[in-house]
Amino acid sequence: MKKRLCSLLLAAVLLLGLVPSAFAGFENFAAQAVYTPGQFTDVAEDAWYADNVRAAYEYGLINGQSATRFAPDSSLTVAEAVKLAACLHSIYHTGSANFTASDPWYRTYADYALQNGILTAERSDYTKPATRAVFASVLAAALPSEALTAINTIADGAIPDVSSSASYADAVYLLYRAGVLTGSDTAGRFRPSSTIKRSEAAAIVTRMADPSLRCTVTLETQAVLTADEIYARCMPAVFKLYSYDARGNLLSKGSGVVISANGDAVTCGHIANGVSRLVAEMYDGTKREVSIYDIDADADMSHIRVVGSNLPYLETSLDVQKGDTVYALGYPGGGSAKVTSGTVTNPANHDYLTALIESTASVVSGNSGGALVDGQGRLVGITVSSRSSGSPSFSVPISVLETMESTTAVSPAVYTSTHLPDSSRCYAKLYPVPDFGKVTGVSLLGSTKDRGTTCFYYRLSDMAGGGSTQLLQYYAALNENTFYQFSDGAFTSSAGYLLSVKLYETTYQGVPALGVFVSGMQSLPIGGLLQATDFSFAGIAAFHGFW
Repeated sequence: MKKRLCSLLLAAVLLLGLVPSAFAGFENFAAQAVYTPGQFTDVAEDAWYADNVRAAYEYGLINGQSATRFAPDSSLTVAEAVKLAACLHSIYHTGSANFTASDPWYRTYADYALQNGILTAERSDYTKPATRAVFASVLAAALPSEALTAINTIADGAIPDVSSSASYADAVYLLYRAGVLTGSDTAGRFRPSSTIKRSEAAAIVTRMADPSLRCTVTLETQAVLTADEIYARCMPAVFKLYSYDARGNLLSKGSGVVISANGDAVTCGHIANGVSRLVAEMYDGTKREVSIYDIDADADMSHIRVVGSNLPYLETSLDVQKGDTVYALGYPGGGSAKVTSGTVTNPANHDYLTALIESTASVVSGNSGGALVDGQGRLVGITVSSRSSGSPSFSVPISVLETMESTTAVSPAVYTSTHLPDSSRCYAKLYPVPDFGKVTGVSLLGSTKDRGTTCFYYRLSDMAGGGSTQLLQYYAALNENTFYQFSDGAFTSSAGYLLSVKLYETTYQGVPALGVFVSGMQSLPIGGLLQATDFSFAGIAAFHGFW
């Protein structure tokens, strides 16, 4: 029925022999090939995308992967998305899509896209699968605005998982309003970070070429769920996460969240960075091995994979606004599952290396890597820190995941062995503690050693802008080298290096200075989301916020 309603959108106008001027250029899209019913054995005649596959094939926009196979569930690459956009643009404006051969094959289409404003800059990811966000951004630039007139009223911010501030928001909202995109459910979720299937691409590209296929859309507003409803819906996708060193010693424990049925998951960087093994204990009590795709130490987020299939998972959303109701889910202290509720007080707190979601949802020790979900149970962030009372708490927005690698997951031991700290940027005989001077370019004023502690001093007046920039640079280096601020203002290693780093505003021989104190440790405390107190230096919080 939905396909019929969509196709009837232009029917009345065509019966009257009237074609709106906004459709100028669409007459250039004509059949280039004949599609035979049943031609692709993997496209059922009653499939929702069957008409779109037929039209895409006849227009010469998307062929099958073989003479009899279309592969509707296969992913499109960025290069293929650029090709589609270039062909749409060329046919609309010139009536043909004749492109010369090139090496690599997509070069000729990329050059055309760059010359005609479809791409604003060269890309480095042509051979990678295209996300829905990338596909929408590229396709929206293929036709002029008059060819994408609005037939739907979609308010800014109405698409649940597309924040109005997202780089691709304008493109997505344009295509929703034009009836090219319809969303994946009644609320209109777009799933921007998911890859685009060939079936979906066929639907989108043919709606671009043929306005009669465009659809009217009304997005439904969903009620905020209660804490009990959130617990029942979301907790099965949240797991306990244990990290171990090469000797099998427990290093830390926290939480993690599954975001796809095949085990894609996220947690904090400090739980996975530098470890040799990760084990997930699922909500049902089963334990599963965990591998690593990528770690962003600055953002304190790990993209991981839990072994298994058909796992419970959470959908994601990028739309976080001040005043939104949110819930934090995890396993405090490695114990029982818990959910707390709160309100977003700042969707982008810029006091840290990565802008964090600040909320009143209480988060305590052991919740590191747990879920921050919105009122409909969609994952918006990963909990990473809180004040000593547990509130306010801070979460890494799930949008960070879009910037991380997701091609191949390897064991934690392999990941760690290929991501060792750079010794050339560390203090001599204190590996892997980064050298503040080498990281920031500030000259060493002097050093002292007392028992097991070595202190390096740097003149405050040598630091531009009060030292804020240098501190952020050093925090980034500490995190990259597996040092996170777990407790008492001390940075300790999630990888088990028995060194502790503290920063103080002090004096050296009467000169105001920053002191970097490096101490040996007898044993490594188990990590997790321990609490911290504020420490002010040069106008910013010296604690990084990732515990």
